Amino acid sequence: MRYQPNRDYVSNDEIQTPDYLAKQLVEHFQPIGRILEPCRGDGNIYQYLPEDALWCEINEGRDFLNWDKKVDWIMTNPPWSKVRVFLNHAMSIADDIVFLMTVNHIWTKARIRDINTAGFGIKEISLADMPKSFPQSGFQLGAIHVSKGWLGQIRMSYLANENEWMPTEATRLKLRRQDAAHGALDHLEETRKISFSADSLVVSEK
Repeated sequence: MRYQPNRDYVSNDEIQTPDYLAKQLVEHFQPIGRILEPCRGDGNIYQYLPEDALWCEINEGRDFLNWDKKVDWIMTNPPWSKVRVFLNHAMSIADDIVFLMTVNHIWTKARIRDINTAGFGIKEISLADMPKSFPQSGFQLGAIHVSKGWLGQIRMSYLANENEWMPTEATRLKLRRQDAAHGALDHLEETRKISFSADSLVVSEK
């Protein structure tokens, strides 16, 4: 079928997160406390984390699966072929986890069971356009936030594409001082938020 995702693609686990997307991930989720980047790679995500952030990188002799120290947050673009083992290990050492990957990786029965069994819940899925440098599978890319003890609804949000800009709150305040009418922010604040519950779908626009 013409519009079916490509199910024959081979996962390439060494795909670097584009700089613009890495910056948005950190600004959007704003991790605090003891933070670990398990797959540092070229450091595109790591460079935007606080200076005391920790890291692993198997190509540099630091295998995340051997990491056993507790942290508050984990944020990474994990190897997609090893999502399940990475997620299970992440849930054993962190309270909040953000994985950048295609959202189909999180919706299997096994992954949902793993998340529930570990006492976690899916808190947010922030959708993003697939970068040209990523495998073009046809599946939707997203940053999935899994949080310990979360029993609430799943928040859906959107990250800007490469040609758009999502300002931080500090930048918004600066722009507001420059433009009392806030005209410069009109096109930046049209974010749709979708909340899912087990029994209903609620859509709100702000």
